[in-house]
Amino acid sequence: MFGKIDGAPAAMIRNLAYVFASGVLLHAGAAFAAQPRNAVGSGAADPEAAACAALTGSTVAGESSVTLASAVPAGSLRISDNITVPNLPAFCRVQGISRPTADSNIRFEVWLPRPAAWNQKFLSTGEGGFAGQIQYGRSGRDAALDENLRRGYATASTDTGHEAADLHFAIGHPERGIDYLTRAKHVTTVAAKEIIARYYGRPPVHAYFNSCSNGGREGLIEAQLYPDDFDGLILGAPWNFQSRSTIAHLWMRRLLSEPGAAIPSEKLPMVHAAVLKACDGADGLADGVINNPASCRFDPKTLECKGDDGPACLTPAQVASLTKIYEGPRDPRDGSSLFPGFSRGAETDTFGRPDSVAGLPEQFSVNFVYGDPNWDWRTFDLEKDMPAMLEAGRIGAAGSTDFEAAKRRGVKIIQYHGWNDHGIPPGASVRYYEAVANANGGLAKTQAFYRLFMVPGMGHCFGDVGASNFGGVGQQAPPVRDSAHDLMAALEDWVERGIPPGEFIATKYVSPDPAATAVQFQRRLCMFPAVAKYKGAGDPNDAASFTCAKEAARASP
Repeated sequence: MFGKIDGAPAAMIRNLAYVFASGVLLHAGAAFAAQPRNAVGSGAADPEAAACAALTGSTVAGESSVTLASAVPAGSLRISDNITVPNLPAFCRVQGISRPTADSNIRFEVWLPRPAAWNQKFLSTGEGGFAGQIQYGRSGRDAALDENLRRGYATASTDTGHEAADLHFAIGHPERGIDYLTRAKHVTTVAAKEIIARYYGRPPVHAYFNSCSNGGREGLIEAQLYPDDFDGLILGAPWNFQSRSTIAHLWMRRLLSEPGAAIPSEKLPMVHAAVLKACDGADGLADGVINNPASCRFDPKTLECKGDDGPACLTPAQVASLTKIYEGPRDPRDGSSLFPGFSRGAETDTFGRPDSVAGLPEQFSVNFVYGDPNWDWRTFDLEKDMPAMLEAGRIGAAGSTDFEAAKRRGVKIIQYHGWNDHGIPPGASVRYYEAVANANGGLAKTQAFYRLFMVPGMGHCFGDVGASNFGGVGQQAPPVRDSAHDLMAALEDWVERGIPPGEFIATKYVSPDPAATAVQFQRRLCMFPAVAKYKGAGDPNDAASFTCAKEAARASP
């Protein structure tokens, strides 16, 4: 069970986290509406710009300070030589630093819409991978500071206490490691709420979170350890078991580095076609997308060469590799599954390519396991290194199934994961969610506060062959910003009006351009464990031609 190995109970970690972040208190703040402002007139300053600038130098939430606050006019904002964010409304840009420990240096920004444009809510983005930079924008795609601001939210992001260029940020700096793992998002959120209250003269009526990957892990940490921070959270493909994910990728690298074991990329289309032939029609429509890969029982041995190696078959060594990639690593002590394998039907592009997540396994191992910048992944041995890896993952693993505090507050959670994810195997979300349901009174009681949606044909957080746009981070904007098409609108309905999401309409556009509007097809995105099925009639590009059927989407073996 993930939670027993990788994480202490949430209450225990919460107490430790509060010790680490002692002094972090939420203050309502003095209302800026009550502060003196220059009268508007000839040569007079803009009162809203003055209110923004007045934040500079202020201390918030105990250990956080505002280093600069400035009014930004509508248009493009040049952040650095490499970053320019276009098409922004006028806003107040607040830059700050949090120092919860003597060795902490957590940079953050809070972007505040002009008061007339503010929807009175706070929506935090998250930070992927090992973070190290503020999420200013995603080229016009959803859920970074820029798009959150355009939608009227006060929003915030953090570098989590280090720069991305520092690949060894936690070596010799354990507090910086804790900042990244469990603390930075919390202290940024507390500071952001106080800054919002000061600028607008009132706190936000609701606080939300929307992110994916490591951002999904951040969101789970928030719900488990700091349940007062957010009223609702959207969590995509959470990297909540970093140590197990690291083990899986290092194990796969070693597996495929053995002589003859690697599967040439030119054979992947052949493998993919064979898998589709075996399983694509199970949902009633052969469309190149397997709606429930966990039910697919394609056996790689059916592709084994009868004679010499060739482009239309796999050698015995390649068959063995593919079988293990689908299965995932197993504990050498008892044969139990350590982490799910990749899905059948995801044999496109970077499938089975360990270099697709280059840097992440090494960086985790160097910073949190060995403390050695010269550590070489080629020395990894599953049996020898697994105990140290699992122990190192305990602090940052968002693997607890204890959501009691969040439930008491009425916190709502929407989680999603793409079945074609090549970074974090999708079975990890299914397996974790099933553990949460078992610990919280069963599926029905869990769905009262926490719902999972598995996305056919979607890659890591977004993209790939399926309908993968529905308001998640990094996705193209949905065609309509309503609760049927947009996770954020649905989460607000759930939190603010008590209307829980049952299913969504996910969209695939003709072009991956963020400005694209031409729809290629739409599909129903069903709440786990239901799976979308074609009705047998109707336009296959129309979501209305599908229904959500009660079929268990089981995790990988």
